[in-house]
Amino acid sequence: MSWLLDRARSIFRRLGAWSKRRPFLVVPLVIIAVLAAIALGMAYFVPDKLRNIANWVGKQTNLIAQVLPATLPSPSKVDRAYWLPQNWSAQERYWFHHTSQGTTTFPVPYVWFLALERPELSLSHRGLRDDDYLRRLGFIPSPSSKNFGSNAAQYGYHDNEQPNSAAAKREWLSTPDNPDALPVGFAKLKGGIDPTTGGRYEDQLGLTCAACHTGHLEYKNVSIRFDGGPSMVNLGELERAVALSIGYTLKIPGRFGRFAQKVEELTGQTVDRDKLQKDLANTLERIVGQKTLENKLLASQGVDHVDEGFGRLDALNRIGNQVFFTNFLDKKTGVVPDSIFEQNFARHDAPVSFPPLWDTPFFLWAQYDASVFNELVRNAGEALGVNAKINMTSAASGRPLFRSSVEMLNIHRFEEMLRGPDPFEGGAASDKKFSGLVSPKWKDAEEKFPGDVAWSTNEKKIDEGRDLYRRHCFECHRGPVNDAKFNEKWPDDSFWKPENPDRTKKNEKNWIEIGGKHYFNVVQVPVAVIGTDRQQSRVLTERRVHLPTSLGIKSIDHLNKVGGCGLLPDQASEAPFVLALMAVVDKTVAQWLEDNNSPDDLRKAMRGPRPNCQNTRVFKAARSTNHGVESDILAIVPHYRARPLNGVWATAPYLHNGSVPTLADMLLPQDKRPKRFCIGSRQFDPVNVGLVRKDHEGDACAPGLTDFDVSLLGNSNRGHSFEGTETVVRKLPAGVIGPELSDDHRTSLVEYLKTL
Repeated sequence: MSWLLDRARSIFRRLGAWSKRRPFLVVPLVIIAVLAAIALGMAYFVPDKLRNIANWVGKQTNLIAQVLPATLPSPSKVDRAYWLPQNWSAQERYWFHHTSQGTTTFPVPYVWFLALERPELSLSHRGLRDDDYLRRLGFIPSPSSKNFGSNAAQYGYHDNEQPNSAAAKREWLSTPDNPDALPVGFAKLKGGIDPTTGGRYEDQLGLTCAACHTGHLEYKNVSIRFDGGPSMVNLGELERAVALSIGYTLKIPGRFGRFAQKVEELTGQTVDRDKLQKDLANTLERIVGQKTLENKLLASQGVDHVDEGFGRLDALNRIGNQVFFTNFLDKKTGVVPDSIFEQNFARHDAPVSFPPLWDTPFFLWAQYDASVFNELVRNAGEALGVNAKINMTSAASGRPLFRSSVEMLNIHRFEEMLRGPDPFEGGAASDKKFSGLVSPKWKDAEEKFPGDVAWSTNEKKIDEGRDLYRRHCFECHRGPVNDAKFNEKWPDDSFWKPENPDRTKKNEKNWIEIGGKHYFNVVQVPVAVIGTDRQQSRVLTERRVHLPTSLGIKSIDHLNKVGGCGLLPDQASEAPFVLALMAVVDKTVAQWLEDNNSPDDLRKAMRGPRPNCQNTRVFKAARSTNHGVESDILAIVPHYRARPLNGVWATAPYLHNGSVPTLADMLLPQDKRPKRFCIGSRQFDPVNVGLVRKDHEGDACAPGLTDFDVSLLGNSNRGHSFEGTETVVRKLPAGVIGPELSDDHRTSLVEYLKTL
């Protein structure tokens, strides 16, 4: 408080001295002084409101906004919490939530994160890691591993204590290390040797895939939680909060002393405070330096990042920046070793919603743009993208290239837990089902609100919706995963039938066997045909990166040699991004297997039967004529993949970029869909099935929520549209997939989708 008063007195003294020389400015100066004092007071007591004002004023005060704490949504009231049954035991859930995949997502040691205070000007000295603060950033509270068994019920696990035969066979399944009760998706990485520098690092804090792929909905103060669903976290704001918290610790009087004391309490050791302060300052310098470099590169390109906000992330571009740009920066100075690496940096311009994970291990292609075939490469690439340590700069004795901190065995186990047994291993066709992580069921959520008509379902409308699904949704999303009535009515169209009549002319099967495992052949549609936002497809098809010769790897040559991929030579000097990523991750996997002296059977199991090859629908062989000379070239045709719609009720907002708030809106013609809505709240609308929308589209969002504007880059809500009167699908224009539905048909189809 004394610091605040000193600042105010200083302002008044300076203005007073200046006004003696310019008496005609006395009144304006008094007004300025009063406003300054008010601003300082607001900065201390109500920083959220001051940041709102600063953002509103615009460009000049944007400098102020950058060093003020973020406006976060008001904390919601939760009286009860439930994890919906999804065929996982409570122990399996908790293992998935907190087992490290080898990442150091946060740029501070584990103990620092626990000791830092929130980036707020407050007298309460509340912690950055407090549940109520991280919950406002979208994270789900989780119990401590110290007393998980006795304390799990208050976190919603009591409804999920079901027997699970698969879990009993997993001898490695244990309670992961989460002693400080960090939220779902936070995991401690034990200290080790940095593969690039050779120096030791302390325990670190990273995110697991559960951080982005664990969902929750709130209704009447009840939190409904489920694994594998899209989260509503704001990772960009959390990154900023950590940096601001370090800056506040260094600059605000008294805060460093409290930080140092907390570190001592947590470690049980006396710390060298001068060294700790220097280390903290060096960390901030690296963060600011990298942000300054990033801003410089964006300015040179004449662009800025697209706002990801709550519930979205430009994962592909972020992975590309981490692997092909940040990993090459000097670890001490943060300097780019060669300006050629600057071209590897790309803005975040293709944010997408976090896709649901249930059933995904069985899909032939997992990502929205069907970009990576092999499961271990896909998942290890994600780990590298959220800042796993890896040596990509210089080999040295005991530190080979591509050695990393990635926990490959844990990543393999994540996939196997999600997958479960192969549904085609014995049993009758009618018994086939997924038995790893299954999608959450509407009826299980409905049971939590007995007598609430908003959650009740109408059997007549469900039957009508089933017919509409077969007519309008089946072509892309195929038969429903778990509807016996659908299979009885249209037995040839069953999801579980290896072949479907409508696919025989294309020589395609529903299910494809590779190396003794079965994979569902998800439908892929050219982006130009489906008409949805094209930004993510551009990352796969247009982005290219420079690979230094020091890595000793040429992506196309490597993939052809290791996977027999049959890729044609590429005429460009730089590698297509996704092919370069596949090659680098493959080398990283190989190095881990060598470092751990992995036996052949484990290597085979971890790599899986699918080769690390390109999508031949996207990367196509073509003929080119140049000055009368024909040659084979690599042509790129972007596609998006469809997926079965089981559990779709729990995955709002819709379309791959999260641009449609509810299922009811999704079935409207594209021109009638909401143009603006708010994201960040988990309040659920069970009637329209999705986000609770504001009363009037022009209303402002509540403080802290993301204002989603579909007119902005990456935010298009067009495509996948039902409109017009044409009933012959092949005659419909691009972006239109069926005729306009009546209000009654829309409600019936929504009613049916709830049951999947």
